Amino acid sequence: MGSSKDDASVTNISVEEHFSVSQSSPGGQFVGPTEEISTAAEALIGRSTTLTEALKAAAMNVGHKPVETTDVAAIKEVETRAIGGDDIEGTGGGVTAVASKAIARNKTIGKESEKTNLRDVIAEIDVKVTRDREVTSEDAEAVVQAELNHSPFKNIIPGGVAESVAAAYKLNHDPSL
Repeated sequence: MGSSKDDASVTNISVEEHFSVSQSSPGGQFVGPTEEISTAAEALIGRSTTLTEALKAAAMNVGHKPVETTDVAAIKEVETRAIGGDDIEGTGGGVTAVASKAIARNKTIGKESEKTNLRDVIAEIDVKVTRDREVTSEDAEAVVQAELNHSPFKNIIPGGVAESVAAAYKLNHDPSL
């Protein structure tokens, strides 16, 4: 799988081979498997490993940080997949819309502590997303790709949405982790 945006190339996105997807080079290419389970995986142990549960794990891990465009891209991919590919833009009230509004609001606020954070946005998940399902390899790879495509540094936020979805898939695939 490969993608190119702003002359950066992303290759070898395979959740099967990576416990943590945050191991990447500055050019966006993964450098190899890691030996440790990520903090996102640790947050999901003993929990349901659905798409929305992965978002909740991200909120637990990095929920204190202000919402960024990379978060919106990954959230949109998760939300679209959780509800079965329906047009989330047309609903106007999904978690993606809440995250997009938070980014617009955050741009007008100078003080970091007053910005809307990821935890605030994901708190809406149970009300906004009424359908859900277990995370698949395809889901994890698509969410990782979405986050990478919207990251100015072509990296994954450790413990963030993409890594949490990848961790959820790994736990679904091998519960003994």
